[in-house]
Amino acid sequence: MPTISFKVSAREAARIRELARREGLTVSEFLRRRAASIGGDDASGDYRIVEDPVTGLPVMSGPPGRGLVSSEQIRALMADFP
Repeated sequence: MPTISFKVSAREAARIRELARREGLTVSEFLRRRAASIGGDDASGDYRIVEDPVTGLPVMSGPPGRGLVSSEQIRALMADFP
């Protein structure tokens, strides 16, 4: 898999990490989703892996009324799954 790197200030890096953490994503997945959403090509949509508040287990979370989840969306979610 190709690697893309770029420089940011310490403040920008902290902000990116914080935003990724808030969404429960790795920095890589956060940036991929942000980049894909600009082009409208985001396979994962608004789905993400979150911790269930009752069981503490990882679960897939998505917007209400979104419908069925495709295999492509599942693969995109699982790409960075721990």
